Amino acid sequence: MAGAGPLGKKNTHGERPMANTSTTTPATERGTHPLNALTPAEIEAAGAIVRGWDGWTETAKFESIRLHYPDKAQCRAEIASGKAGDSRRAYVSIYDTADNSVSELIVDLAGEAVESAVGAPGARPAINVDEFMVCAETVPQHPDFIAAMERRGVTDLSHIQVDPFSAGNFGFADEEGRRLVHCLVYLRKDPGDNGYAHPVEGLNVLFDLNKVEVVRVIDHAVHDVPMASSNYHADRPEIAEILRSDLKPIDIAQPDGPTFTVEDRVVTWANWRFHVEFHPREGLVLNDIQVRGGEKAPWRPLIWRASIAEMVVPYGDPSFNHYRKNAFDVGEYGLGQVANPLKLGCDCRGNIHYFDGVFNLTSGEPVVVDNAICLHEEDDGMLWKHTDYMTDEMEHRRARRLLVSMIATVGNYEYGFYWVFHMDGTLELDIKATGIMNTQGLNAISGSGYGTEIMPGVTAPNHQHLFCARLDMAVDGDANRLVEMNVVQPPMGDGNPNGNAFRVEPTVLETEGGRTRNADTERFWRVESAAATNGLGRPTAYRLHSSGMLRPWFHAGTMMEKRAAFIFNHVWCTPYDPAERYPAGRFVNQSDGSETIAAWVKQGRSIRDTDIVLWHSFGLLHLPRLEDWPVQPVARTGFRLEADGFFDRNPTLDVPPGA
Repeated sequence: MAGAGPLGKKNTHGERPMANTSTTTPATERGTHPLNALTPAEIEAAGAIVRGWDGWTETAKFESIRLHYPDKAQCRAEIASGKAGDSRRAYVSIYDTADNSVSELIVDLAGEAVESAVGAPGARPAINVDEFMVCAETVPQHPDFIAAMERRGVTDLSHIQVDPFSAGNFGFADEEGRRLVHCLVYLRKDPGDNGYAHPVEGLNVLFDLNKVEVVRVIDHAVHDVPMASSNYHADRPEIAEILRSDLKPIDIAQPDGPTFTVEDRVVTWANWRFHVEFHPREGLVLNDIQVRGGEKAPWRPLIWRASIAEMVVPYGDPSFNHYRKNAFDVGEYGLGQVANPLKLGCDCRGNIHYFDGVFNLTSGEPVVVDNAICLHEEDDGMLWKHTDYMTDEMEHRRARRLLVSMIATVGNYEYGFYWVFHMDGTLELDIKATGIMNTQGLNAISGSGYGTEIMPGVTAPNHQHLFCARLDMAVDGDANRLVEMNVVQPPMGDGNPNGNAFRVEPTVLETEGGRTRNADTERFWRVESAAATNGLGRPTAYRLHSSGMLRPWFHAGTMMEKRAAFIFNHVWCTPYDPAERYPAGRFVNQSDGSETIAAWVKQGRSIRDTDIVLWHSFGLLHLPRLEDWPVQPVARTGFRLEADGFFDRNPTLDVPPGA
């Protein structure tokens, strides 16, 4: 991607200067909001407290140091008072590389003490970015790896590319109790070359992260390495010579500045108010989302917390070692760890407000991601319009929308997460998948329809991108219910003599569990308030619409079904439990699937007229095309939450003409 230069200066790719402006909320700014992420100083302080704890060892490392959330009542009281409490705490997970033990700690930052510590038997921590780098640097030095490359005629390993992949759990006895990654190998001709054009087929490496050693080099079969190049950088001669010259500039201008305001990470815009949080695991998180029906109307709660709580990318090629490619990008890596520092004029255009992010390395050292989250307004075309044919008078309003976004690079893929706030009270999540497809060398199995040959000798396997959004609903308060809506058609007869009648049939779901789409009944779901009613006396509600309700393409009874159970229903609903945040479990890396949402719902708890959490699973099926290579145009998926009797009429009647 071409990066935008400073205001009024030409950037490295010769693009026209943009009239963009930006402000930033730095990671160092503590503020008073109880849900503000830990600052770098707080991460360092938490690390120091844990190192002084009597359970710390010289072989211990940090998985995560992040905010420990106060309970809802305490949060709301502190938000209402505008004063931060003295109970600021950190959640710290550590692991001992000597015995593979894992502990979860709650650290009282003000009291400078470890408040509680519990073990997590059998857990394996997520993989930190610094461990990826150590693995990628260590593997090419192993003599068995060098010999395997020599068998392929490759002796210069100066530009070798090693991509560590989470190893998964396939029941191999010699992998039990170890914390592993499974490495794929690619060759680059020079540092900037696209290595995915040169997959080293038949060669994989199993690497122990805790011991920092190669477990085994797996040389299954020697294949020639494809050497034809396929690049995409603008400064590459083959790309530079085809850059078009007919595209005219589009400038984004707001001469009076943006409509939104930001105070202590709380954003206010039109009929919306919400808190922005950067989370090392979930990436972009929105808290305390509120909406109103007009500039002077009262604020009303809608969602307490919204995030992408998990995602998995299962690949569909059964050939040797490629079947292991099933990455849980949230739980095994962490979206915050791989967040991009966003560029003004490129990732975001216009009047931008950025929020920095911060996460920790295994040493406990904080790492600041500059401009990790972007906030900006966009024109959105027609809001509403009508021409009265009797008077020939026309009324028209133009829409705008507010976007909060983050982009994560997970190995070869990029994911853009865009929470979109609309003027009519609709909240949308738009996910854009781009980057480079994972590739492999052509072999007898991959050439059997399990992928697409995208250039001679190189295939991209079929795969899915499956997401799970966690929506802690609060429609006009915490007391909510989930209603399943099905369109039904009465039989022809006295009540339907012309056969044209159809109606919607609601079913209140009483007990926690999962539900799937039904195309025959146009099924959708709405979350109703158990306490509030609209002007017609009906419960206020929001409706879920989704564009990506897929079926998973792996068999029941497999380990992937157990570990990724959340994708087997499009909607799950559970009563709120602060311990139930991640549908594939707290520790996903090499997990056995025993602590997933499928296990939680077996408790049979009531979800009627109580504090509920809505989990929505959705995604993309990717059957690769030639046009997806060498870099993939954006593919999109997502969902919308639309007001459904929440307001008494169109809430945008107050938008003035010409706005």
